[in-house]
Amino acid sequence: MPAIGSINRFPMGTGELFSIESAPVEVSYRPSPSKCGPAHLSLMVQSRGSTSISQNDRHCRLAEGDVCMLDEGSGFRLVGEECSAILFLRLPRAAALNRHPQLERQFASTFPAKEIGTRLLADTLLRLLDDIAFLDELQRASMMDAIIQMLGVAVPRSASPMAADWRVRRALNFIELNLGIGGLTAESVAQDQHISRRRLDQIMHKVLGQSIVAALWKRRLERAAADLHDPRMATLSAAQIAFSNGYEDAAHFTRAFKRKYLMTPGQWRLNQVGANVELTGTGPRTLGCDG
Repeated sequence: MPAIGSINRFPMGTGELFSIESAPVEVSYRPSPSKCGPAHLSLMVQSRGSTSISQNDRHCRLAEGDVCMLDEGSGFRLVGEECSAILFLRLPRAAALNRHPQLERQFASTFPAKEIGTRLLADTLLRLLDDIAFLDELQRASMMDAIIQMLGVAVPRSASPMAADWRVRRALNFIELNLGIGGLTAESVAQDQHISRRRLDQIMHKVLGQSIVAALWKRRLERAAADLHDPRMATLSAAQIAFSNGYEDAAHFTRAFKRKYLMTPGQWRLNQVGANVELTGTGPRTLGCDG
């Protein structure tokens, strides 16, 4: 068991993977102020030992094999009750919540190891940790995309959307898979389900409070914003990124981007979101989300 602790960090596309071994330790996380809002969520796997977690008046305790989601937009506190090993995966927030909006109700909640979905997700992440040093940048980014797809398998059954909401999930999946197609329209999304756009809009408004068109353009902007921070896209211009996400006019993209993020795509590209963390007690003395 570690007397002090260790942290290993591995970049993964627009996210990061951390492997942490620690003696008993208390961690207090404070998000850095940002006009753009939080860019990431944290997925935590307790691979050894146990940890108590508090965030926004929610409390849970992770035992070996348990999983938890944390919101990097709010402070949280972790208390390691014994020597432990944990895995943290920082996920792009917009991509994860657009794919699985029900996760927003599950922050600081235990996904128990006894559930098969939790075990599948945890085993995949632990296997990834074993092999990540041998993966190149593109393979790591692909694994991030695959893990976001896998999140749905670990959502507790009690948190799953009502059966009537399956059309929303299918619409969001269809948008995600076809986002780069310039000709993708609200009608295309509805046709995939063989219902009228009006009917699907009614369902979308009831569940998400927005229309298909709003969901489509919101996701295009979010994906473009993530791509502008993605090192794999560093050689592409802002206009090329706009076109790859379904925009057909660079000026329209710039105006829409500035309305949402209060800065131009170029300024956004230079802006990086940080985080501050304090640790007390025995264990590693530094733990930063940016390494």
